[in-house]
Amino acid sequence: MSQGGQIAADAVRDMLVGLADALQDAQGTLSEAARTGDAGHGYEIPYLDFAFEVEFHEEAEANQPTRLRLLPKARRDHQETGRETRISSSISGRLATVPSHGGRPETLLDLDVSAVEGRAKRERLDIQVSSMAGEQQGGVPVSLQVDVEMTEQLLGYRPSAQQRLSLLSSQRLTTREDGSAHLVIDLASLRGKQVVVQVESRGAIGRVLLPGDLS
Repeated sequence: MSQGGQIAADAVRDMLVGLADALQDAQGTLSEAARTGDAGHGYEIPYLDFAFEVEFHEEAEANQPTRLRLLPKARRDHQETGRETRISSSISGRLATVPSHGGRPETLLDLDVSAVEGRAKRERLDIQVSSMAGEQQGGVPVSLQVDVEMTEQLLGYRPSAQQRLSLLSSQRLTTREDGSAHLVIDLASLRGKQVVVQVESRGAIGRVLLPGDLS
């Protein structure tokens, strides 16, 4: 892309991003008013049609490089320059509300930690993935990792690299048809300390606190 084309593209992008930010702020204000007001109902902005009338203004002066500016069409500078070129353009479109998660119901995680009977220093982490609509989410990936920052915040220490690598035998699971998955965790590497494990699936994040070596 030429330098002039890049300048024009950046200017158009900035206008659209600014308009989207203003629309989001307006919707936030309406939602907050509905939450705190006495009417008991609120308003949503489903879409916003827009149109910009702009000019691409190219100027060239003696011993100066050519400049390309994007100006509102109504704004005109009548001062003469060495050479100038104006290209008028109309930019129109629609900003539409897009449901979160692609319109799918929000994902829910149900996590449970229990001791493995007959196996010392073993805990079983059971994971259930479902949706707000009550559907069990089978065949979806589940990611697990030691949450170092949360462990430090809650417990006052950072798990070592060896503990993080040896604690979880797998960091990626796939749910069965009923939306369930599980992982047996060996607590020996924790040496009596607790640790926070983060579980993520389809944008939903949950955390569990492993109890440490219970022997």
